[in-house]
Amino acid sequence: MKNKFLIQLSEGSILYSSWGYDQTNIDFYQVVKLVGKTMCEVVQIESIIESSNGYYDMVMPYPTSKGKNIIRRKIKYWDERPSININSFQHARLWDGNAKSQTNSLYGR
Repeated sequence: MKNKFLIQLSEGSILYSSWGYDQTNIDFYQVVKLVGKTMCEVVQIESIIESSNGYYDMVMPYPTSKGKNIIRRKIKYWDERPSININSFQHARLWDGNAKSQTNSLYGR
């Protein structure tokens, strides 16, 4: 039986994924449809740089610019927060509303 106090996803919810090897990338996704109680459809959205120090960028989601590929995934819970697997190396969880840190794309050049 699932805990009734689990945070639930809804249409418009934003999830984020932090991934990478030798660098950190942040990807944002927005829920476009709930499919029953255990599945959702998401679309990748762009991010916007809020601030940068040359090494790291603090990024926020930019939901007005959406991708076209809809991804359907099973909703899982981690620490009572909803999450989904994007692919074999990427796991997205519910965004907390704070800017996320990613490696600046020019770092190391």
